[in-house]
Amino acid sequence: MRALQHFERRLEGAVEGFFARAFRSGLQPIELAKGVQRYAEDHQHVTSDGVVVPNVFRAQVATKDYERLSTFGESLPRELAQVVVTTAADRGWQLRGPVKVRVEPSDKVKVGRYTLTARVEVVDLTGRDAPEPARATSPPYTSDAHVHGSATTGGAAPGSAARPATGGLAVRVLSGPATGTTVTITGNRVTLGRMSSCDVTVADSTVSREHAALVRRGDRWWIVDLGSTNGTTVNGVRAAEQPVGPGDRIVLGDAAVELVGA
Repeated sequence: MRALQHFERRLEGAVEGFFARAFRSGLQPIELAKGVQRYAEDHQHVTSDGVVVPNVFRAQVATKDYERLSTFGESLPRELAQVVVTTAADRGWQLRGPVKVRVEPSDKVKVGRYTLTARVEVVDLTGRDAPEPARATSPPYTSDAHVHGSATTGGAAPGSAARPATGGLAVRVLSGPATGTTVTITGNRVTLGRMSSCDVTVADSTVSREHAALVRRGDRWWIVDLGSTNGTTVNGVRAAEQPVGPGDRIVLGDAAVELVGA
């Protein structure tokens, strides 16, 4: 699966040579990645508007493993959270709030093993009465998949329409050879990227092969970054996952598209 394929590559970039230096034995980062993915899959909740999976995870590891894993700082929990975000986009799962992963030491866990618990934590994504971003209050390191340079609770980016998907929606390409091309969205998931097999092809070297996806969740459209190399922004704000609507400008790497009514 793409989420796991990208996980180790991105994490390796965070700490040079970590495979050779620190991870010859004991708990491997990929085991935690598979664990959060499998936990989400095994704890789905079927609701009237879709399948909901946990978005707040707590992993406990042996103290010795924790000391080794902490080499990554916040990179590890951030990438673990991204695994959940990407898998949810791939499988059409819904997340009720930002994905947060906490990794902490425990004397009750054996070296090479881990325990994992998770829950659904609902956040009002309309931006009204949204709670303050969660703050780390103890030695465990934690991360929020929606945080890219600044704290956010997953609400709309400044200037974002974030309107319900009651009407048609189209993507207008603003960069590259296809500038001016408008693609009407059909179905509940549309991929954007450099590959010709994507629903919306954006021919730019800064755009990943499969860069992002527009996903319909209930009555709203979301843009979900699919682990791209150069990131996704909505109206100038970096976003891993963001509600969007007509009038929003999305930048994939250095290439721009705009959402318009159809």
